[in-house]
Order: sequence, then structure tokens, then C-alpha cells
Amino acid sequence: MKLFFQTALALLFTTTLQAAPMQTITRADTLNFTQAPAAHFSGTAQFARLPVMPSQGDVAPAIVEFAPGAITDWHIHPNGQYLLVTEGEGRMQEWGKPVQIIKKGDSVWCPPGVKHWHGAGEHTAMSHIAISPVDKDKPVIWLEKVALPDSQTQAAAPLLARQQGPLSAKQLAIVPIAALSASGDLAQLKATIISGLDNGLTISEIQEIFTHQYAYAGFPRALNGLLTLQAVVKERSEQGIQAHLGLPDSGGENIDYYRLGQNQLSDLSGRNGSDILFNAPGIDYALKAHLFGYLFSRQQLSAPNRQLVTVSTLAALGNVNPQLASHLRNTQNLGVDKAQLERVAAVLEQNVSPAIADNMRKVLNESR
Repeated sequence: MKLFFQTALALLFTTTLQAAPMQTITRADTLNFTQAPAAHFSGTAQFARLPVMPSQGDVAPAIVEFAPGAITDWHIHPNGQYLLVTEGEGRMQEWGKPVQIIKKGDSVWCPPGVKHWHGAGEHTAMSHIAISPVDKDKPVIWLEKVALPDSQTQAAAPLLARQQGPLSAKQLAIVPIAALSASGDLAQLKATIISGLDNGLTISEIQEIFTHQYAYAGFPRALNGLLTLQAVVKERSEQGIQAHLGLPDSGGENIDYYRLGQNQLSDLSGRNGSDILFNAPGIDYALKAHLFGYLFSRQQLSAPNRQLVTVSTLAALGNVNPQLASHLRNTQNLGVDKAQLERVAAVLEQNVSPAIADNMRKVLNESR
């Protein structure tokens, strides 16, 4: 009898151990990503299916990663679907309603039978976990491609800000800072930085002048400008004069800056950015992705103010009149008219060099 109870207890214990559910970890490096089918997606996307929930057997999660611009086709989930955004910023739309932005941390419930699409932002990647009931009798119903307007041909809502009203004293203070930095006159640059701070420029705005300028005048000039600014800020702090720091550093993650740069260059120049050809693929990428994409998307300086930096820099460099003429036109495209550019020339004449100002006026009068 004792042996019987011992055997029964052992069998019961073994059965209990075998029946007990255990947690399962699916390691990220074991996920098998598959290219999303072009039949149901526009752009580049990939997905990896996670294990079906074994407790019910009818819920299947998947990780879906969308490259910038990639979206699904219109579709319907007969049993609904949950979306949990894990990275980036994307878009979704329900049939007959406006497009909505979804970001990391957002969750979306797509009710059964509702026609919709979802995917990445135009210039941002997006990843989400999709959780869907499994029903072989009611699979996903895939419908037509999504017809979104082409941002490069869309007339409404320009990407870059326009100048509103005449140039302010603060804006005009940008001009000699950029010009003297480009020409390498550090003694005069120090005085103009002090004047700029007194006219309301923040530390981050002056830093951004040099950050933007390096694309035109090179790193050595930009770094000398930053070092001069640091010295000025230190001296003023020792004198009890505190400068306003301004906006924090900016720059989004998972952004396709090359595509964004093409679009912003189109907005700036009035021409199709993808058709503007440069001398070499490397230069083409650097200018579109970094200058017109990344730098122009930073919040420290508006687009008109960046053009003031560019025009002042090119005017001070000399022997670059074709580029100066192009950027004078671009600046006017952003709402800084010829009369305001004459004011820029006057600032250059007073604070930098009459010869530089005269050349700018000559190019301005010939450019339009």
C-alpha cells in the first residue's frame, strides 16, 4: 500500500509539472523578417510573425517595420486589429476620414469591418506590433492602393516658413555675423556677436548661424565662429550679463533626409528638387540630405533666416556670384523682397565692406 501511494504521488507530481504552462521568450535576433508583398504594400516594409498565443490559439501578433513613405493598401480586418506603435512616426486613415499621425507609444484599435490603411510618415520610418485574431474563414480583405497626393506637386502648405513683414533688427543682426565669420575677421566678429546678443539673438541661434554656414564656408570658419561666441559668452557671464540660451538642439529620428531635402529644395527654389542635378552623386546627397534636408529642418533658425546666413556668407566669400544669384532668388521665394535685400546690402556696407555690398547689389539687380 505504501508503495502504491508513493507511485501515485510521483505520477501526479510528474503530470502537474508537464501540464504547467511556461513563459516563452522570443529573442529579437531569432525573428525571421520577410519582405512585405508589393501586392498589398506601397514602398519598402518587412514583417516578422510572433508565436500564436498558445492559450487560445486564435491571436497572432506580428512586428511590421515600414521604411519612410511605405504604407499598406486599403484593407479590412473582419475580426479587427490592434496596432501598438513601437518606433518612429507614421500615418493611418479610416475610409472617408482625414489622415492621422501616430507616434511611438500610441495604440490603435481597428474595429471589424472598417476600411483603413496605415504605415510610415512621408519622411519618417515607423514600426508597430499588429495583433490580430486568427480566423481562416475570415482572412484580411485587401483592397485598392492608397492614392495620396504627391508632396512635390502639391501647391498647398509649403514646407518652409515664409517671411512675414519687414526684416527685424534681430534678423539683420544675423548678416554681419555670417559675413565676418566667412571672411575670417574675428576681431570684428566678436563685436557683431555682442551686438547680435543685444538685439535679441540667443546663443543657440548664433550657434546655428555657424552650423548652417559650414556648408558654404567650411568647418574652419564655422569652428572659429563658435570659439569666438564661446569667448564672448564667457566674458559677458563674468560681467554678470547672462545670455538667453534659446531653443534646445533638434533633429528627428528615422527621417529620410534625402527625400525631405528634395522636397524642401523644391519649395525653396520653385523647381523640382529631384531634377536639380549636381556634379557628383556624393555632392548631390550631401546637399540634399544634409543641407536642405537636415539643416533646414532644425528649429533654431527659420528658413528666411537661414537664407540670410547663406546670402551674407556668399557675399563675403566673393567670386561665387552664380551661387549668390541663385540664393538671392531663393530668399525672395521665401518672402524677403528686393527692398529688404537692399537693407541687407546696407548692413554689409556699414559693418563689413562697401565693396562686398556693391557686388551684392549688382548681382541682385541682375538676378531677376
